[in-house]
Amino acid sequence: MKKVIKISIFILFIFNAKAQNIAFTANELYPEGIAYNKKQDVFFVSSLHYGKIGKVTRNGEYSEFISDKDLVSTIGIHANEKANLLYVCVSDPGVSVQTNVSTQMKLAKLISYDLTTGKRNFVANLEELSPTGENFANDVDFDSSGNAYVTNSVSPIIYKVSKTGVASIFATNENWKKKGFSLNGIVVYKNQYLITVQSNTGELYKISLKNPTQITKINTDLILGGDGIFLNKNNELMVVSNSKKQVFQLVSTDDFVTAKVIKTAPTEMTFPTTGIVAKGKYYVLNAKLDEIFNPKVTKTSNFLIQEIKF
Repeated sequence: MKKVIKISIFILFIFNAKAQNIAFTANELYPEGIAYNKKQDVFFVSSLHYGKIGKVTRNGEYSEFISDKDLVSTIGIHANEKANLLYVCVSDPGVSVQTNVSTQMKLAKLISYDLTTGKRNFVANLEELSPTGENFANDVDFDSSGNAYVTNSVSPIIYKVSKTGVASIFATNENWKKKGFSLNGIVVYKNQYLITVQSNTGELYKISLKNPTQITKINTDLILGGDGIFLNKNNELMVVSNSKKQVFQLVSTDDFVTAKVIKTAPTEMTFPTTGIVAKGKYYVLNAKLDEIFNPKVTKTSNFLIQEIKF
């Protein structure tokens, strides 16, 4: 009897230890951003190819949620459950069915939608704040007052968008003018700072919400290809590297003056973009964006919301 109990416990342990991945199929969707709504218990995903926003259930069932003529390519998305809003970064990297010369690498918008109905709330035309430069609205997070912060990956800008949709340039820095794809993922840390990752250098920066000219480089390991970033319940930072196909877990004991990588975990498919915490578990979006940017590669339709276990 004791032997049977031990075997049963062992089997239960193995079952619980296995990651619960969510595979889904959506025709050449190529999602870049992911969000989660606890009330609905569903994931939202964006699309570089079609621009639409979709829902993915825990059973891997994909359905279209928002289709809007202004959604050329949807990039980073974030659910503000308190305000019942979904923030969507809109750009044109050149791989959308709606791509054209007037918007490619120039378009930058933040659009918010009702998290339940999908009805549009506001449109912030970020490109109007930098009309002579290239633009790529990439990622978004928000503070406790409902202000959103958006990174521009090809111009050295972080935007601030009020809860009513009024946009302004919040921060800029000479170090963000590096050639190539620069600022990427962004999070609001303890409602005091922004933390952002610079993809082309692997550096992390901290920006004061009270004084946006107070910008400091976090003393930590370089994470090249740093894409989406997110925080866990312990305010530890998760950084997804698309080029390294890894997720890095960082801790800090001094409010991110310094930080240390304590764990890493691999992703299962190519070009992971970003991740979230849902019901206490870590999930990373395996987006396979290398396919859509390579005209010689056959396009596919299977994607993965991968549970990460460190």
